[in-house]
Amino acid sequence: MPRTWPLLLLAAFLSACSSPPETVQTHLDRGRGFLAAGDTAAAIAAFRLALDRDSLNVVSLAELGRIYAHQGKANAADIYLRRALDLTYQRGLRALQAGDTVAATAAFEHTLEIYPPHPLALIRLGELCLATGREEKALEYFTSATQANPDYPEGFIKLGQLYARRQRPREAQLAFERAIELNINAIDAYLGLGELQRRQENWKAAAEQFAKALLIDPRSPAAREALEQLQRHL
Repeated sequence: MPRTWPLLLLAAFLSACSSPPETVQTHLDRGRGFLAAGDTAAAIAAFRLALDRDSLNVVSLAELGRIYAHQGKANAADIYLRRALDLTYQRGLRALQAGDTVAATAAFEHTLEIYPPHPLALIRLGELCLATGREEKALEYFTSATQANPDYPEGFIKLGQLYARRQRPREAQLAFERAIELNINAIDAYLGLGELQRRQENWKAAAEQFAKALLIDPRSPAAREALEQLQRHL
């Protein structure tokens, strides 16, 4: 062996060691490229490499979830998609707690990009719209939330409260009553119904609703205050 070979091998080894490691974005780009080419096996490998570098990478989790869903592997798809959704939704909640509504909005919108009928993300976006006076958009989000999960009472409560705010009592009543059908202890629905009855000066009916709310939560300041105010009419 020529004397120069060990030096050349050492130089090649050192060169390889000094090469910068491939980034998460590199693996993501490759995975998308493989997907576009129809090579799902290579795409899965690339997205898994991205996860090796960043186990909380939402894009990789979502892409793997979609691939497995397309392949009919429901359990694997559910695991990856749920993880991706939880990460983006919790990111939005943390942003809300920090008062960063821009970041919260972006996180909840990202949640919907992964799974459009996510009821909680729809509700949170509706609340953010209400906070900035965009009632029509909030109504769209709350309506979509009830359609995405017709068995989830919070969506109907939010919808009822907004209908009441917009002076649409019949629709508000139906929404509150639906929330109670789904959860007999939905205190905000009883408070909403009580307020609707009070506006119509149906004092006895209003008192009944506030009393039901008080049975659910005896410390409810809203129910107690409303009943005290209604005493003059009973």
